[in-house]
Amino acid sequence: MTDLKKIPSSQIERLRYIEFSLKFLGVFSRADLIERFGIGTAAASRDIAKYKELAPQNFDHSSNSRNFALNNNWKSLFEFESSEVLNQLTGRTLHTTNRIYISNDILDMIDSPNIELVAAISRAIFNKKAIEVDYFSKSNGLSTKIIVPHAFVYNGTRWHMRGYDRKRERFADFVISRFQAARSSDVDVYDNERQKQDDQWNRIVKLEIIPHPDFSNPEALANEFNMKNGVLEKRVRASSVGYYLQKLYVDCAKEATKGEHYFRLRLKNRLALYGVENLGLAPNFDGFEE
Repeated sequence: MTDLKKIPSSQIERLRYIEFSLKFLGVFSRADLIERFGIGTAAASRDIAKYKELAPQNFDHSSNSRNFALNNNWKSLFEFESSEVLNQLTGRTLHTTNRIYISNDILDMIDSPNIELVAAISRAIFNKKAIEVDYFSKSNGLSTKIIVPHAFVYNGTRWHMRGYDRKRERFADFVISRFQAARSSDVDVYDNERQKQDDQWNRIVKLEIIPHPDFSNPEALANEFNMKNGVLEKRVRASSVGYYLQKLYVDCAKEATKGEHYFRLRLKNRLALYGVENLGLAPNFDGFEE
């Protein structure tokens, strides 16, 4: 086998991209390489041949398709961190190189899901398939269920998968770190289980957030959050509203909470929350009735 250390770093990056696509999307094509790296057809073909030489068991190629598909007897050439993969899958990183432009100190997130679980989920999302999972919930412990996933969600602290839960017959978020196992499933996926039917995901809520009236220096907050005319306006998916308000610790009570110095922000337009399902996460939310 060829020593990876003897391969030029530019080609290693492309080989790593091939494996990334296979492992986390289940498929890649020559056109993907050409578009992603701006290389010619001949160079892309050489990269595919090199990857085939290094890992001949990892993909199949049908003469009837332009795509190369993940093989069942798969073996990884490269290591991937779950945070790196999730950031790239969701477009949160600009490129795959490890070059550092500016010195920094970033705390590693505690939440680091199992990479094989991330791979199984991402392939299901990309290919619009269902998966069978073993999942730990706070209320029911470990259970097995069929889920039709359609998105990853990062709430600022940990990663979730959003999808249709057949057991509960509704769309919901699932903490990825609570999965014990995830397996591909060949069951049919129905229209009511697809992303376009997820009302909470598709609804956008406009939040108007202002300095809390008890906060002593509202001008400082307005500057910190780049508020316009004293208001921070954010458009958030209804399915993520609770996470957002919780993360910023926004006072959502009908009347501004008094004597609690840790509230810096307050929600100005509470009526925008009508119909949002995860308001149990919104700090001090006490309903709509007067």
